[in-house]
Amino acid sequence: MASIFTLFPRLTHRFVRSRRVVLALGLLLPLLSIAPLSQADDATPSAAVKGAVDKILGILRKPDFNFDKDRSSISVEIRKAFDDVAMAQSVLSTNWKAINADQQSEFKELLSQTIENNYIGRLKAYTDEKVEIRHEDVKDTLATVDTVIVAKSGDVPVNYKLRKRKDGWFIYDVVVENVSMVSTYRDSYRPIFSKDGIDGLLKQMKAKIAELKG
Repeated sequence: MASIFTLFPRLTHRFVRSRRVVLALGLLLPLLSIAPLSQADDATPSAAVKGAVDKILGILRKPDFNFDKDRSSISVEIRKAFDDVAMAQSVLSTNWKAINADQQSEFKELLSQTIENNYIGRLKAYTDEKVEIRHEDVKDTLATVDTVIVAKSGDVPVNYKLRKRKDGWFIYDVVVENVSMVSTYRDSYRPIFSKDGIDGLLKQMKAKIAELKG
């Protein structure tokens, strides 16, 4: 059975298989985080996506922008856009209900750390690409917002999946060129969970995060 140390390169390869996807992730992955974005109850899914993207781009486009200096500011903003519970539930799927509340909380935090540590550095690939919102599809409390990153090398479709809570719309998955972040992590984690249970999965996630930080 492959360990998480071999699964993560595979995961990265699926997302970063071309320069176009790298550019997309430079804008998209800073939005994947853990805390809610305060917004009016009548805000639309498109408004939620646009607000999150605009705040990140505002930091990147500062005349004196410095990645190391401004990383903390970026982190503050990215922790306002994503529904960490919905993301964790989607990744673990039916296994979510098989673990206790403490394990759910720990998995949720480790998943958020994993995503940030793997991809926030891709902001460095940003070269002033434009983001255009093309379509919004809303069905009850779920929505999809289709966007396109307009780059010199070609347009990159990026679709955001959101769910509505009492405090607004929040992103729980992002699909880049038909590759779902949530599905990719789910496929990677499922065999580890089946073999080693949640404790084994959490242990391997912690080890990978420590490696990335080191």
